[in-house]
Amino acid sequence: MKTSISSIMKLPLAAGLTVALAACQHTTITEPAASETVVRNEVKMVRLPFTIKAEDDGTATPSTYTLNGVGLFLRSVGAGYADVILLDAPKVEQTRIDEISAYLRKAGLIYGGVSTLGAAPADGEITLYVERHIVIPPNCGTWRAELSGNDKNNASDRYGCAMMANLGMMVANPRDLIAGQNGGNSTAAAVGALYSPTPQPTGPTMTLSLDGIANLPSSGGSSDRQ
Repeated sequence: MKTSISSIMKLPLAAGLTVALAACQHTTITEPAASETVVRNEVKMVRLPFTIKAEDDGTATPSTYTLNGVGLFLRSVGAGYADVILLDAPKVEQTRIDEISAYLRKAGLIYGGVSTLGAAPADGEITLYVERHIVIPPNCGTWRAELSGNDKNNASDRYGCAMMANLGMMVANPRDLIAGQNGGNSTAAAVGALYSPTPQPTGPTMTLSLDGIANLPSSGGSSDRQ
């Protein structure tokens, strides 16, 4: 079988076109890389319950024993800044609720009011809840080797993860990671105060007059002596 010269010359041309098309069809530009995984702090809300029993004598005023029990529970869970205290008391006199809420405020805690939460407490009992937000930082300990080409010049895997985790561990109130305080205007107010400071009251002033200074004798000039 004979092969023509024209057929032989077509082979290198076809091979070159195949290589060129293969180079244009790579998908590294359009497909997301593994390094584009977004890492975030996870914020969860938990409520720690405590049952306040009714008084043995049936009165509404909380006894010292009752208040000491509440204080012991609050200290055991480390209740403090950013925690909100809620009371579930559907069948309790308002006087008892007011005195317990006053005790909470006096302890420096945030009282969030009365709310229906969880299982209904028994008659005369109050379920106290410590509402708290906690931060679960991302896992930054898994570093995979970069085995593929990085034609998009992406950041390395888990880039920024440590910064995000540190932010979650440093924030005083994890609730602020969900929504800032004061409607998110605190930063704007602080920046505005730098450019528009509050006018300060002025103290007493003294006015100097330069009239007649030009006619005073010079200390370096000569003077007539008798």
